[in-house]
Amino acid sequence: MIFSELMTTKMQISFLLAAGLLLSGCDKLSDQRDHGWTSPIVVTSSKDSLVGGVNPYKWHNAIIVLQGLDDGTARCFLMNRDSNSWSEVHITGVPQGYFWANPAVDQANDRIFFEQGYMENEHLVMDILIGHMIVAGSITVQNAEKETWITDKKSIFGDTPPSVKLNDHPGKRNWPSLGSGLIEGSDMYIPYCINGITVTTHSKDGPFNSGVFHSSDSGKTWRMEKISDRGVEGIYLRKTSGYYYYFGGIYPLWFTRKAADAGKWEEPKTITKTLSMYGDFDVASDGDTVHLCWMDRRHNKWRFNIDAPPIENDDIVYCHRKDSDSRWSKNIDLSKGVLYCYAPSISVEGNNVVVAWAGIQNAGKYHTDYNPNDIYYVISKDGGNTWTKPLKVIDGAKDGMTAGHPQVMLLNGVIHLFYIQGKMNLQQLSPGLTKLNQPPWPIYYTQRPFPD
Repeated sequence: MIFSELMTTKMQISFLLAAGLLLSGCDKLSDQRDHGWTSPIVVTSSKDSLVGGVNPYKWHNAIIVLQGLDDGTARCFLMNRDSNSWSEVHITGVPQGYFWANPAVDQANDRIFFEQGYMENEHLVMDILIGHMIVAGSITVQNAEKETWITDKKSIFGDTPPSVKLNDHPGKRNWPSLGSGLIEGSDMYIPYCINGITVTTHSKDGPFNSGVFHSSDSGKTWRMEKISDRGVEGIYLRKTSGYYYYFGGIYPLWFTRKAADAGKWEEPKTITKTLSMYGDFDVASDGDTVHLCWMDRRHNKWRFNIDAPPIENDDIVYCHRKDSDSRWSKNIDLSKGVLYCYAPSISVEGNNVVVAWAGIQNAGKYHTDYNPNDIYYVISKDGGNTWTKPLKVIDGAKDGMTAGHPQVMLLNGVIHLFYIQGKMNLQQLSPGLTKLNQPPWPIYYTQRPFPD
């Protein structure tokens, strides 16, 4: 065999071996399901396909699940440990209208508070309902006390021209953006963003006032602590050992913090300028560390979509910060190998951290969160420094099933996971007109021990 033929043969063999390894690698990637999860059980149904999920809460050694409804009430579910099923239970003592925002719970003292706010006649009206919660077969909020305060436009924005309004439709209400509240002893916080409207021939959003409402006397009196004049979409407030942290999206994703024994918030700082256009991020805290994950677009191939929001193939990116750190940790891409990723959820317990999201490894260029997706998760055992590779919790995308909006929670060494799953049934009513409304889809629950 002459030299050129020998080299050609070697190259062919090398190519075949490489192809075999590549195919083997693809097989591994396509079969990365974790079979350690329990069989999914149905908790309830969504309102409409991926719309209308649930919010789990830790309550001592149990989990309470709330599902807000369009009329300002909520459905509540508790797990039957003996039968491994979920049952809807009554919640009493809370009037209609207090479930527009998620309540804040204080396990140490069995307290809970609900918030609602609206803007009308150039004033902001805030209502707070504070009570003692008892969970025993049903949920009862006892001795509920209501506190109301009213703030005028000038107190919110200062001196403004007449074109600045809290509501550009006289006689109708507008609503502030409110995040989940927080209770820490006698201190109670509600994160907010108030969006003014500048009414001209081309009205626009703004000015803005983002900050917290703070009570230091268990809700009897409240004051407004303005943090920034940035508008936000998505607000989170978390408490570590030594600080309160406030997070706001969407461009950029930013934060500020205040020492627990201080009265002033630090100057807001940007965390990332590449938060996805969807704006989805989640935050968790334990001990002296706050953990953050988000949909990130730095590597995506953005595409315009005439029928829906733009197409994005985003990453799920993570970082953390200890109270004593001078900056955030290095960004870590948790979703390598998964092409499309959506709506992450994060939970922490000590050094154990878990992140879950919906997505798919490979799909066409017009893929969205309403196309077939599975639920993926990753874990860290060292406080977010190192992470496992993504694993599937479920494997329904190959059968045309869409899964999304996971909610993950770590409790007593167990990962608890809730997610919506169903199959799209779009109806073509006429050329160019598709019926988008879908029937409710099941909301599933599964769990597994935190991996050793």
